[in-house]
Amino acid sequence: MKVSSLAIICLSSLAVTACSFTPREQAEGDFKYTEAKQVEPLKPAPGKQLPEASGQYDIPEVNATGATGKGINVLPPVLVRGTAAGSRASENTDVTAVDFSELDGMDDLPSFTWEGIKAALARENLTIVAETAEQSLTTGWQQQQLEVGDDEVAATVERQFRVTMQVPDHRRTATVTVAMTDKKVSGPGADMVPGGVSDANAEANLLNTMINEIAVRQQGVFAAAEAAATVNVQPSFNEAGYPAYELDIGFDVAWPLLADVLEGVGFEIDDLNQSAGMYYLEYMRDPGFSLAFWNDNQEGKLDLADGSYQVNVKGDDDSTTITIYRGETPLTAADIDRLYGPIAAEIRQRSAL
Repeated sequence: MKVSSLAIICLSSLAVTACSFTPREQAEGDFKYTEAKQVEPLKPAPGKQLPEASGQYDIPEVNATGATGKGINVLPPVLVRGTAAGSRASENTDVTAVDFSELDGMDDLPSFTWEGIKAALARENLTIVAETAEQSLTTGWQQQQLEVGDDEVAATVERQFRVTMQVPDHRRTATVTVAMTDKKVSGPGADMVPGGVSDANAEANLLNTMINEIAVRQQGVFAAAEAAATVNVQPSFNEAGYPAYELDIGFDVAWPLLADVLEGVGFEIDDLNQSAGMYYLEYMRDPGFSLAFWNDNQEGKLDLADGSYQVNVKGDDDSTTITIYRGETPLTAADIDRLYGPIAAEIRQRSAL
């Protein structure tokens, strides 16, 4: 009999717990604050006066109508997440929007962004029922299945959205906004479907899907930019007709790059003169022990005799030639061809860092 009583108590507790279930979107409490009235102003005692009121703590009158207490949707808002490079949530908190900025290697930001938006809609199986290219579009109905209320009654919510993109004349930035334009609710639980925050969250979720799609597509842009950043090197001749290497980068980029390249293939830089474009070097195939402990002293990678060398770097904004001298004598075309592999590989590797 004792066991039966305990069972009854447990079942009763479960029943109370079940009856006290509160949906996620609904606040909990007794909501007595909704019945609160303004307190009557203080009255001075006979023959006394109240100090002048500042009004600092007066509660303003609210003329707006809407849900209060239990009817307020307390779902947390979904934030717009700038997961794409160069994106950030709009500072205008009245709209669901994101700002994009142009990146290196991106030729046409508005076109790139608009293609990403449409790809995201296709991934979400959302049709486009109206479109003005790179300006605005209206989606078909996006369907959401819900279970609402204490009894988890089924309901269906359908929403349509308008996506707009604002682009200034310079076309280096773009602002994308998502706004719900229409909504249909059906099913047994239609009357209990929350609005407000849920609708704003649907806008943010759709916009975040677009931002994520654009972020994925940016990886292709970055890869192409990285490939384009790799320096092209080929055997050629300098303006004096001496055998040299030609690079498709300007002098201002090539000059500091060559310092790393020369040390990388085994040269030790004794001196340099940027105005003359000259590096003064020593080369040893096997440097062994050196007091210059700050140098890597790695074994030389080039099929060159040990000794003193000079490298002349000369170019303009678009291209640069590199001429290697043994003492005062330029290397031959055969030398340039023989050394091309390790030198070109080192240039490409260093330029990609």
